[in-house]
Amino acid sequence: MSLRFAACLAALALAGCGSRSFVMPAHDGAFWVTGSSARLSTGAQEKARLVKDAGAYCKRRGKSAVVIASSENDAKPGTLAAPGKLTRATVEFRCQ
Repeated sequence: MSLRFAACLAALALAGCGSRSFVMPAHDGAFWVTGSSARLSTGAQEKARLVKDAGAYCKRRGKSAVVIASSENDAKPGTLAAPGKLTRATVEFRCQ
């Protein structure tokens, strides 16, 4: 995991309620988009939202998003201020 990606994930975790991240360059023409939510949603729901964000990003460039990799985890009940309790997802994609 790159330092920039790790820093972005940490910023999202500290953001609290929920946020959409910006698209970040990854490697070899690929991009990352990450998101988190303090709501008790599922990681799959968060990932689906990020796939839409990736699609919109590529569409603005006249291309389509192709997902390369993704990860997700579900929120767990507890104190929402604890970063480990957030629903998180990450999507790596290319515009083709």
